[in-house]
Amino acid sequence: MKNRTWLPTVIGFVFLLSFPSCRLETTTGPQTGEGTPPPAFYLNQNFPNPFTDTTTIKFGVPSTGGYNSLVSVIVYDRFHQEVRTIVYNNSLAPGNYETKWDGKNAKGSGMPGGMYIIELRGYTPQTTIIRISALKK
Repeated sequence: MKNRTWLPTVIGFVFLLSFPSCRLETTTGPQTGEGTPPPAFYLNQNFPNPFTDTTTIKFGVPSTGGYNSLVSVIVYDRFHQEVRTIVYNNSLAPGNYETKWDGKNAKGSGMPGGMYIIELRGYTPQTTIIRISALKK
């Protein structure tokens, strides 16, 4: 049982190291400008949108009674086929975060222009799913 809890964290860590262009980067640390976490998960519209090479994705993780939340950010194509997982089940402290998608799939190949769906999944223990659309030129 311990391995089931431990293994996804290790896989997520290795996966993020495999794609340094999609590292999770905090903006100004784990808090909002006022110093308090957001009241709920949020996923801002990516920018620029439409984009050609790279787009920035900002999202927020709420306070969950002193605990971190498991967060994933996943990109899907218009047929809802997974293209790439940018953030994989990371345990994140409450705060505001920023990450980038370089327009490539999990194998590192550039994706064609078109409509993509960016999904934030947050687990606090209930699941929150937020989706936005991104347009690649």
